[in-house]
Amino acid sequence: MNFRMNSPTGKSILAKARNGDFAHPGEEEAVQLVAAEMKESCVRRVLDVGCGRGGTAAWFQQNNFGHVFGIDVDEESINYARAAYPDVQFVALDVGKLAEWQSEPFDFAYLFNSFYAFPDQPRALRGIRAVCRSGADLCIFDYAKTRDALLPAALGSEIGSPIVIEDLPNWLAEAGWIPISSEDWTDRYVDWYDTLLAAFERDRPWISESFGDGWAEFVLDWYGSLRAALAARTLRGMVFRATTT
Repeated sequence: MNFRMNSPTGKSILAKARNGDFAHPGEEEAVQLVAAEMKESCVRRVLDVGCGRGGTAAWFQQNNFGHVFGIDVDEESINYARAAYPDVQFVALDVGKLAEWQSEPFDFAYLFNSFYAFPDQPRALRGIRAVCRSGADLCIFDYAKTRDALLPAALGSEIGSPIVIEDLPNWLAEAGWIPISSEDWTDRYVDWYDTLLAAFERDRPWISESFGDGWAEFVLDWYGSLRAALAARTLRGMVFRATTT
């Protein structure tokens, strides 16, 4: 069986454990912490890149950050989000094709643990910039690592490509973004994954009954390895902010 947390099954298990349609650590607390740095405005156009099942996009719209659009390559997740959050606009779209999307420009774009999954990250940054206006803001909340850090083999390909901290400033600049700040939230990530692992243990009977024992073992083993990598700081949890001229 192919276990992938970015699959519809993986997202369903995460939504159950996190008690909401979030696919990132910290759930609503993390969103609130990120949003605390942004000014609320009813006239902003907001882009959620890699929106998954739509919980984060719905939070931003419900908390007066403007008209939110969520994009994700997973059409099944987009269909779920449309049904669950009809006040938010969701589009099934590969981030690699974002520059071809016909849309009015956005004022703020954010990514919550989706950037690491993109096969061409510089292209994704260029695409996001192409649909944002001059003076727009960008926030990336994601896994990161130093260039020489070796990730545990137990994480396999599921960890994708965490942001390389030394490379991101150049990628941002080449895509037309001006880096503003980077914040290390690794300790918060560790705490959030402690909570998530406890939730997986709580939900183990439901996971096994719904999707099989293999999934129950996979999520506990994989997220246990992820938590260990964060605690050892081989992997980091970071927040990067940028803007445009």
